[in-house]
Amino acid sequence: MRPTTVVTKKTKSAAQPPRGGVKRTRAREGSGISPEEFLALRSPKGDLILEVRGERVSLTSLDRIYWPAEKISKFDLLCYYLQVESLIMPFLKDRPAILQRYPRGIKAPMFFQQDLESAPSFIKSVPLINQEGRELNYAVFTTIGSLLHFVNLGTIEQHPWHSTIKHLDKPDYFMLDLDPKEAPWKNVLDVALVCREVVDELGLPAFPKTSGSSGIHIYVPLKPKHDYRKVAAVAFALADEVAKRAPKIATTQRSLAKRQKQQVYVDAMQNARGKTIAAPYSVRARDKAPVSMPLTWEQIEKGVKISDFTVKNVPQLAGKTHDAWADFFEHRFTLKL
Repeated sequence: MRPTTVVTKKTKSAAQPPRGGVKRTRAREGSGISPEEFLALRSPKGDLILEVRGERVSLTSLDRIYWPAEKISKFDLLCYYLQVESLIMPFLKDRPAILQRYPRGIKAPMFFQQDLESAPSFIKSVPLINQEGRELNYAVFTTIGSLLHFVNLGTIEQHPWHSTIKHLDKPDYFMLDLDPKEAPWKNVLDVALVCREVVDELGLPAFPKTSGSSGIHIYVPLKPKHDYRKVAAVAFALADEVAKRAPKIATTQRSLAKRQKQQVYVDAMQNARGKTIAAPYSVRARDKAPVSMPLTWEQIEKGVKISDFTVKNVPQLAGKTHDAWADFFEHRFTLKL
């Protein structure tokens, strides 16, 4: 995702006129249904109110098709996120969100929303200022109710910041995006293993996941001690070392024209403040509704594929297998710079 340079509200220029907060919308009247009742519905149409964790979430146009070829609806997507709540929320909670909205599905126009103009009272926001000096009210993930509200707006993919609102300037992970473009999938897996070799030598924990698009993401959990600039410098150094060790299949060259076709781009650019990446367990707005799935290193070694994980099978897989990232935040590491 393209970067958005922002600063905290307290650094706002005195010349900028004051701006109002988020307009709060009224809660819809009427009785609601529980998550269990919602999941038991069969091909529902129209609108309803979901009562979850004390929050009343208005859900609309449930029968709208988001993936035409697969006939996957908004209802199916909402069910998915409700089913994986315990898995995805640790990676979303208390983080600003950039809403990437597909209100008419993946084949219709998409738009980004950073400024939250109106929302129900249970939706939290944080005021930040972009590089043009505009104050924006960023939505914040807080509860499963907040996530379902964003999904109802057409936010198929979940893009949280790398930091929480408690430590906005200090990320609690950094990541490398292994982007193949024209390189074969085997090279992506091999480069991922080189990443593991490098971080192991540094004594850093590393967690891989499918991007859900075309590559692999490697995350390194951190204690929020250093600012984005310092953390990004470590990520760039790591990417350079990976490319140095495997120059035939890995590169840090951004220009596609200057890369060899078999080379995987080791991208550390996504660690700037305000940049986001699809969260673990996020569905992607791609054909067949793939999921950005947390992996074990054994799965990487065995040749895992992006197509192995979709909105249709991940809830069942998650119930049968161990969560590969269950202890992610327990491995947060303090970088010694």
